[in-house]
Amino acid sequence: MFGSQWSLRFLSSCTQVHADGTFSTRPLIFAQVYIVFGFAQGYMIPCIYCLTTKFDKILYTKIVNHIIILCAKDNLNFSPQRFTSDFELAAIQVCKSTFPTVQISACFFHYSQSIWRKLQELGLSRLVSSSRRELNDDEHKKADHWLLDAIGLALIPPSLVETTWVSLMDEYTPNDHQTASEFNDYMVSTYIENGSARFGSDMWNVYEAIVNRRPRTNNHVEGYNRRMKAEFPTHPHIYQFIDTLRKEHEYQHHVTEESQV
Repeated sequence: MFGSQWSLRFLSSCTQVHADGTFSTRPLIFAQVYIVFGFAQGYMIPCIYCLTTKFDKILYTKIVNHIIILCAKDNLNFSPQRFTSDFELAAIQVCKSTFPTVQISACFFHYSQSIWRKLQELGLSRLVSSSRRELNDDEHKKADHWLLDAIGLALIPPSLVETTWVSLMDEYTPNDHQTASEFNDYMVSTYIENGSARFGSDMWNVYEAIVNRRPRTNNHVEGYNRRMKAEFPTHPHIYQFIDTLRKEHEYQHHVTEESQV
């Protein structure tokens, strides 16, 4: 785990925390570089970098507890009110159990991406990417509604999600495609069904974030991951990684201090 006193101070001052893993910049003996970001005053700052060999709850528990302990040593309190990540269930569960009142938000971009991946897995992407010469206009329009409205569920009030999806299934599910019903079942069991979905709508729905003008995606984070790819070699040697990270951390410190002047 890599960080500094200033990054711990910044992180502990943030009510909103984001986290994400990146892979191409990791030394090959590790599985990922897991980065914890603090968001405040419009700035998303990478604060803690973790080289990990696993993706399980034990790992994420160690990361969170270690941050809490390091903050406490400097009389700082790490207790975020909101936590945004991709759909890494182990990290989400650890955050929920450690901070019972935290609001968990899964990234809207990753939600949309997961829907598109499922369509591809089921061989249904053709229905929404085909030219109008392959599908008649009615089929094309129905398929477009089906996908876009599935994604759009994240943008409406959470209380309307379940009933809206039932109506959408009835009206827009493509005809004569057996796997279409498999996609509907996937949506219900993964995102929709109240109380039993793998990811409840309170986690991935971004209506409140839009109303309150908070980040609804990890786009800031994904942008930083692109910066890391530009600054770090692909799968660097561990010593090269540490040296580059030290320089990057100093740069982020400078940017943060300048922004607060």
